[in-house]
Formats: sequence, structure tokens, C-alpha cells
Amino acid sequence: MANLLTDQPTQATALLPTLFQPKSIAIIGASRDESSVSFGVLKNLLLGNFKGRLYPVNPRADSILGLKAYGSVLDIEDEVQLALIAVPREIVPQILEECGEKNIEAAVIITAGFREIGKKGRELEEEVIRIARRHGITFLGPNCLGIINAAPEVQMNATFARREAGRGNVSFLSQSGAVGVYGLEYAAENGIGFSKFVSLGNKAMLNENHILELLAGDDATKVVLAYLENLASPRAFIDAAARITRGEKAKPILVIKSGRSESGKRAVASHTGALSQRDDVLSFLFRQGGAIRVGSIEELFSQALCLSEQPIPSGSRMVILTNAGGPAIMAADEAERRGAQIPELSEGLKNKLKEKLPETVSVRNPVDLVGDAGTGRYEHALKNIIDSGEADVLLVICTPQMMTDMEEIASMVARFADTAREKGITLATSFATFEEGVMEKMTRILRTKKIPNYPFVENAVQACTTAIRFTRLSQRARSEPVTFEVDKRTVEDEIRNARDSFLKGPESYRILEAYGFETARHRFARSKEEALEAGRSIGYPLAASVVSPDVIHKSDTGGVILDIDDERELARAYDRILSIVPERVPGARIEGVFIQELVTEGAELIFGAQHNEQLGHLLMFGLGGKYVEVLKDVSFRLAPISREDAAEMIREVKVFEMLKGFRDIPAADMEAVIEGLLRLSQLVTDFPEIREIDLNPVFAGRHGIKVVDARILL
Repeated sequence: MANLLTDQPTQATALLPTLFQPKSIAIIGASRDESSVSFGVLKNLLLGNFKGRLYPVNPRADSILGLKAYGSVLDIEDEVQLALIAVPREIVPQILEECGEKNIEAAVIITAGFREIGKKGRELEEEVIRIARRHGITFLGPNCLGIINAAPEVQMNATFARREAGRGNVSFLSQSGAVGVYGLEYAAENGIGFSKFVSLGNKAMLNENHILELLAGDDATKVVLAYLENLASPRAFIDAAARITRGEKAKPILVIKSGRSESGKRAVASHTGALSQRDDVLSFLFRQGGAIRVGSIEELFSQALCLSEQPIPSGSRMVILTNAGGPAIMAADEAERRGAQIPELSEGLKNKLKEKLPETVSVRNPVDLVGDAGTGRYEHALKNIIDSGEADVLLVICTPQMMTDMEEIASMVARFADTAREKGITLATSFATFEEGVMEKMTRILRTKKIPNYPFVENAVQACTTAIRFTRLSQRARSEPVTFEVDKRTVEDEIRNARDSFLKGPESYRILEAYGFETARHRFARSKEEALEAGRSIGYPLAASVVSPDVIHKSDTGGVILDIDDERELARAYDRILSIVPERVPGARIEGVFIQELVTEGAELIFGAQHNEQLGHLLMFGLGGKYVEVLKDVSFRLAPISREDAAEMIREVKVFEMLKGFRDIPAADMEAVIEGLLRLSQLVTDFPEIREIDLNPVFAGRHGIKVVDARILL
């Protein structure tokens, strides 16, 4: 199915304001049945005090909810900018034809029963797309909950959700209408307000990337949340996310991407009719774009609460103030695991804290005021910590004790909210009590000053560390992909002259050397005499491997022999390869044997790339050798990459610790490893006909990297 993102991006982007800020709306299929979707949509528009004009369309009604009803959209005398369509699916094409005749340029198709139900629905959806394109209509859906713009000058709640969405600075995209409802319900219960809400549905025309482009320039949106079952165009999503999450006006993007498990993928396919991308790869690509992945709706909104109401911290120093040691220890452990720093406080600050605190108090970090702490201790500690400049994030924990007036302490913390905000400190609390009515009072007190409160300390830490993580993401430099002086002509010749789609060792090495890779010293031998001459030229110890267009995984067929120490062993190895490979791969065309130096110094790495129709070239880096598919210690990025991307890829894998030096493995030349990834990125970007490339192993030593084996598929 064609996608508007690639076919008509200008039209789609141009009409987004009409979708979000219409001056007039036709509700086509409006009903007087209070249990119907269309009645709910019209009622929400009226209750929300929509600032424009509303036109219910129903040929069997004179009026609905006090508004004049029209038999057809064509009967409306005035201009209509947006059509909300909630009619039986079979007549959606006819309705769109009428909208086109009426010159309506934007629509939300709420009706379900399209691609998500199978072949018949998919064909109907394709017909709807053709009609919309012919008339220049941009639409959202089908199979969606609707759309909200809470801006005072619009006040449009064009959904059939039960709960009213409060006004705020969070924008939420949901591919699932039901998840959208969950989100709206949770937000209403926890005081989270919305700027925009978009139910994406089947994404037949408009998708998450179009909406992200709109939100990038939306001053009313501070935080973007998304629930996605598949990505319409992963590359476009990553590019849009990278622009939104960087710079002075950076906005965090929190994403739930479902379909991780096989059963989840089947559910996605049956729900939206869409294929789910590889989950492990998508996690790395979200990082490349700066989007933060979360696991649940509760996480999504509880973290948004902190990001939307508190300043984004300028650094990662977190101070924990508590009256209970256990929760504070748990908080410190989890915070450090998630990347926060829990620094010990300066001697000057410790001394100030001690002035009015008993000796039983610990003034390191966490600052433990002990169980009998009252408002005075909390106030003294808060004031000095905030004034010290030693905290970027301040988490206040308070647990119920017999002598603790939690309400009074909450009121005191609220008095420090403005001071902390002025200093750019992220302030969050975990007041943990479930006594009836007490939690509600404390939360209400704290909420008046926009301080998020989390009954469970783990949730508070998640929110605080997500804010810290976003700070790092937003401060990333905008760097361009790196390129080098290379010999493209040689690569062009090798690809043009290739007789098979699988390029063997000699051809692969010539391509790599043309792009600046150092390879193990090597010779191609077509006879035993040539092999022995190669051994004398290169020097021992050696490795020998079969050269055949029919043998890709050489070690699996006995086609690789290592630790060859002299001519006698080399002659035996040559004969063995030529005898054993034909036994294991009958009919294999053997062109000769590749003789090369035996490289052993350094960490074994894998550099790779694979072309994906949706993504382009996907780069891979990680632990190399024969166990790569078992251990799967790898990271991914889309090519082309920047130097920062390459450095992140290296830091994300466990083998990174080995690259610093481990036992008998010397510390690797990290700049050479980074440069290797950049050169591979340039190679596959320059030559998209390379379908797959594996450099495995690549040995990373003190003085650079050396490719020991390579395979390229065209």
C-alpha cells in the first residue's frame, strides 16, 4: 500500500493545521442514539465548548443535541473545514466523494472494519485512499478514537472518550483507540493535562511522523507520548525524533512500542494489519533518534508527570532526602543503575546541615533525617540543599511514622517549589501512605505547586532518572555523518565484475582496502605450490580458508584451518580443505584457498550491515567470533552514522569493557574502532547494492583494527 509520507508529504503537512484548528466541523453519521459513537463525539465537542461551528449530518434527523441536522454534507450552505466520519464502513467511500465535492480538505475516519479485519477490509481501505487523493483530502484513521486540541482558541474534543481531557502541555499519539482511552482516563485521574491527543488508527494516510513534524513546532507541547504497534517509516520517525529531542527547544519523546513477543506480534498483525519491526533493533533505533522507550502506560504517564511539570535538570546529580533508610537505599541503588549520580555532599553543606540536626542524622547522600523527623528537620535540610547548588534533581521521601505529620511536611515542601524551579532543580516526592484521604490531600497540596508525588519510590526514581536521561539526549551535538577519502572506482569495478552475488575473500578484501580498512596480510592460492609460496611471503603462523561462491559459512563446512606453523602443516591444510569441503557441500565450486596471517592480538569484534527495505542499511557492532549469534552482544544504528553514533554503539555492548583492556587482551585503539564503523557506514551508503556485509572477526588491538574475515552479498 502506498504511503502518503513518501508520496505526498507536502500536502499532508500543509493540511495538519486544518485538522487541528478547524473553524467548522461536519459530524457525518451523527446520531440521536446516546449509546452511539457519533453521539459521543458530538456531545464531547459541545461539552468542550468547541470554538467553531458544528454541523451534524444525518438524513433521518432534523436536529441532534439542539443543533440543526443536515441530510448530506452537500446540504450545508457554509464552508466545512473538517469532516468527522462515523458511518457504516461500506458507505465511507461515498461519503468521501461527497466531502471532495464539498471541497473539504481534512477528515477523521472513526469507522472501523478496514485493513485490521483482513483482505476485504484492506481493499476497502485502498479505495478510500484513492478517493481521498483524487480529491486532495488528508485524513486520519480509519479505525480511530478521534482527535483533541485543548488550545483555548480551539477547545476541540473530537473523540468518543468518556473522560474529559484537561488542558496541559502533554501531547499523546496512540495507534490503539483503547490504549488512548486508558491514557486519557489515567491522565484525568492523576491531573495530567493535554495539548493534543491523536488516535492514529490504521494510519492509512496520516501517521506518527506527520504528527511529530507538527508537534516539533507546537509551543503548547512540552512532552510527547506515543503508543505504537508498528512504525510507518522507521527512518522518518528517527529523523523526526532526533530533531525534536535536541537543542534549546528540545522536547522529550516517550514511547511504548508493543509487539515484543511472538504472540504480541501476532496480536499487532490482527489488530492493525501491520507487520511489526524487529523489536531488538527498534530499541537501538529509538536511542539513535533520542526517543525514550518505556514498558507500560503507567510508566508513560507517571514519567510524563515529572517532565511536564518540573524543569529539565541541567545535570545528573541527584540528592535524596528521607526519613527512612530502606526506601532511600532502594532509591539510590535504582537511580545509579539508571544513570544518575548520587554524589556525596560537600563538607561545607554537611556542616550546614549538622547545625540544626541531631547526631543520629546521616548527612552524606541520601540524607537520612531518621524516623522521628518533623517538619523542622525537613525544612532545614531542604533549604540548605536547594541553596547549595549541589543538586540537579531532588527527591524527597516521607514515610508515615507515629510522630510524622505528612500533610504539614507536604505543605512545607510545596513552599520550596518556586525556589527550586528558579534554580532549575527537578523536585519530586514520594510520600508513601495509603491511609484513606491522606494521600489525596497530600497529592492535592503538592499538585498546586506542580510537584509530582509517587506513592512508590521506584516510580519516583524512574521519573527523575528519565528527566536526567533526557537532559543528556537534548545536549547531544548535531553532528553530520563523517566521510573519508576513498577509492570508489575500485569498488565499482569489483561490483560490476562480480560473477556471483556472494563476494569471496579476495574480492571482499579489495573492497575493504579501497575504503581504508587494514586487512590481515593475505594471498589467494589456486594450487598447493601457490599456497606454499604465500606462506613463505607472509610468514607463519597462518590461517587457511576455502574460496567458493557456494560456501558462505566456511567454518561450518571444515573450510577454515587455523594455527598453521610451517610448510608441512600448510600443505596438509590445503589438501584437507580441498577434500572435506566437497564432502560437506556437494557440488561446491572451489576456486582455491585463501592464505593469511594468523591474527590473535586484541578483542574479537564484528562489524556488519544489512539492507532493509523499510530502513535502508542497518549497521551492527559487537562481540565477534563464532559465538556472535548465541551471545548476541550487539548494537545497531541506521547508516549513515555520525562519530557520536559510532561511539554510542561501542558503549552499548558488554564487550566495551573488554576494549578498555582485560587480562591478556590489551586496551584497544578506540578511535580506530570508531573510524572502522564510520568507514563501513560510508561504504554501504555509497553502494546501496550491498545487501549484506559481515566483517567477523575484526581484531581491535593497541594500534588499530584488522579485518580477518569478510563476506559481502550483493
